[in-house]
Amino acid sequence: MFKKGDTIEMEIEEINHNHISVVGDGNVKEGKLYMKEMPKVTVECLIVNEDEDKLVLLTEEINGKDMTVLPGGTANPDESSGQTGCRIIKEYTGYEIDSGDLQLYDFRSNPDRDERQWLISVIYIAKVDKINEPEMWANIDEILQMEDSFGYDHHRIIQNFKYNC
Repeated sequence: MFKKGDTIEMEIEEINHNHISVVGDGNVKEGKLYMKEMPKVTVECLIVNEDEDKLVLLTEEINGKDMTVLPGGTANPDESSGQTGCRIIKEYTGYEIDSGDLQLYDFRSNPDRDERQWLISVIYIAKVDKINEPEMWANIDEILQMEDSFGYDHHRIIQNFKYNC
């Protein structure tokens, strides 16, 4: 991963959206390009069961700490936000969903939401009861008690969902 202040004397092999691969000394290094000037579109998914008392969460390393986050990712240049949501759900759960089954829940655009870059985030609700892996499901009431374990503003998103939907 590259960080601010790194000097790179390598050949750029590939740039794909916000991902860069460079080659030098026979080694391939990879990193992400972040720009505050232009927003990136991201999608987060509240994947909930029909009773809306459980949801799917992931663990992501943020600043060297394992944090709890919602499944999400950056929209590819050829995707709508709905297509991105369907891709994310399939990537993280193996479950295929039609974009018409996604419910638009929230939209976040605060330029200071992520210190690395400006993100415009579309947040969808997907009701899915067909995930048969119990370890993927987390009880919403229990996880809301663990605010410090969440990355980004995902605790607030789940809290708003619990008390406003």
